[in-house]
Amino acid sequence: MQLPKVSIIIINFNGKHHLESCLESLLKINYNNTEIIIVDNNSTDDSVNFISKNFPNVILIKLNENKGFAEPNNIASKVATGDLLLFLNNDTIVTPSFISEMIKPIQQDSDIGICQSLLLKPDESIDSSGDFIDTLGVVYNSKTQISEIREISSARGASMMIKKNLFEQLEGFDKKFYFSFEDVDLSWRCWIAGYKVLIIPKSIVYHLGGQTYQKVKNSMAFHGFKNQLSMKITNFESSLVLKNMLKFFIIYGSRELKIWFDYKIYGKTKLSSTKYENNIAPNPSFKIIFNSILWVVNNQKYLIQKQRKVNSTRKISSKQLEKMNILCKKYF
Repeated sequence: MQLPKVSIIIINFNGKHHLESCLESLLKINYNNTEIIIVDNNSTDDSVNFISKNFPNVILIKLNENKGFAEPNNIASKVATGDLLLFLNNDTIVTPSFISEMIKPIQQDSDIGICQSLLLKPDESIDSSGDFIDTLGVVYNSKTQISEIREISSARGASMMIKKNLFEQLEGFDKKFYFSFEDVDLSWRCWIAGYKVLIIPKSIVYHLGGQTYQKVKNSMAFHGFKNQLSMKITNFESSLVLKNMLKFFIIYGSRELKIWFDYKIYGKTKLSSTKYENNIAPNPSFKIIFNSILWVVNNQKYLIQKQRKVNSTRKISSKQLEKMNILCKKYF
């Protein structure tokens, strides 16, 4: 039986210094039914010429502006001819069996919608063993060492595989997210639709990470905060939205006040544990918070329409997801 075709999709913006090692590692994988699609976000570092000259078999899509992460992946998915889509960051180095290890479970169980590779840093420490979402919609990155396949709330877009027909059913990434948390939103909606999200520890990918963040941290802080607010509106049932939003701001405001107080008095903060790290940017400026809330207000019609669409086809309730520990009880 022929193995399913996998379309590997990489979004690039001025990442020429990462692309060679990433693409060279992809040439060494032990899975031979693939295609590689790179969407270039109007890079100015000669990335396009580098790809065309050195990797002519790559399908290259050139955009005339930087469209972030969500929309370029959607654009590539329409070009992809694979049965499975594999979203991969350009600052990764893959191991030979990373695809074949993800293919096994996704073929064996039709209820599996998304798989994530175990992401390691270059020093072999854990970069991410999956994301978890609490009952208020706050996202946590797990750094737990794992050896068995397990369910996670969300897969990381640095190396995540999804069935193409499911990606189309879910209408892809939300392009209004631009970048940041679009993978969480997609995974959450995958669970709501009745499909599982798993991490596959034998599928190992090394992720340099943090390179893009340093260049666009203010933009990422804005998109990250407004996208987390957006998910709380769209992915909970209507009866939970206002309650959870109010509770979030009360707890979040109290946390930020304590951080400010500790910093003023003791000159230090305690923001995260070693096993789980919440993904709310520490101390976002008032301007970022205000602009995020303003964006939500200005886009309320869109968010309400999306919320209705998500919940009109809901297969698993938030209460059920809580019982399954997909929505976990951990407030920051």
